[in-house]
Amino acid sequence: MENEKSTLKVNIFGTDYPLKVSADVDYIQNVARYVDSKMREIQSLKPNRPLHQIAILAALNITDELLKQKDQEKNNFVQLEDQVYQLIKRLELEIEESPEEVL
Repeated sequence: MENEKSTLKVNIFGTDYPLKVSADVDYIQNVARYVDSKMREIQSLKPNRPLHQIAILAALNITDELLKQKDQEKNNFVQLEDQVYQLIKRLELEIEESPEEVL
C-alpha cells in the first residue's frame, strides 16, 4: 500500500516550494529550515554570489557534514565492536580458568 502524500509548502531562501510529502510534516519543515539556514550562512560569507552558487555551496557543506557523520558512526561502530570482542575474550578466559563445579 502506497503512503498517502500531502502537499506542504516550505520557504527556502525566500522562495516557496510546494512539496509532495509522505513523511512527518514537522520533519520536512526542519529539513527545509536547515537548508535555508545553510544557504543564508553561505550568503553571509559570500554576499555577491549568484543563487545557484549559494545553493551548490550549501549542498556541498551539507554533504560534507553528512559524510563526516557517517565516518564518525562507522568509527564508533568499529570501536564498539572491538570492545565487545575484548569482553568476549575476557569472559572466555574467565570460564577456562574457573570451571564450574558440578555436585
